[in-house]
Amino acid sequence: MADKEKDKAKDEKGSARPPSPTASRQQKRREERLKMIEEQVADGTLTIRQMTPEERKKNPPRPPKKGRKR
Repeated sequence: MADKEKDKAKDEKGSARPPSPTASRQQKRREERLKMIEEQVADGTLTIRQMTPEERKKNPPRPPKKGRKR
C-alpha cells in the first residue's frame, strides 16, 4: 500500500513531490468523514443499503460532469 502512495506523490517526470497544502487538507477531511461514517455504521446509527428499484427510478444517476478544457 505504501508503494501506491509513493506513486501518487510523483509527477510525470518521476520526481517525488509533496502534496499541495490544499490537497493535504482535502485528504485529511475525507479521511475524517470516512472514519465518522465507519463509526456510525459500527454503532448502528447509520445503515448503508442498496436503493430499491422505485428509489432508483425516482433518483436516477446523474450524468458525469464535463472536465475543464485546458
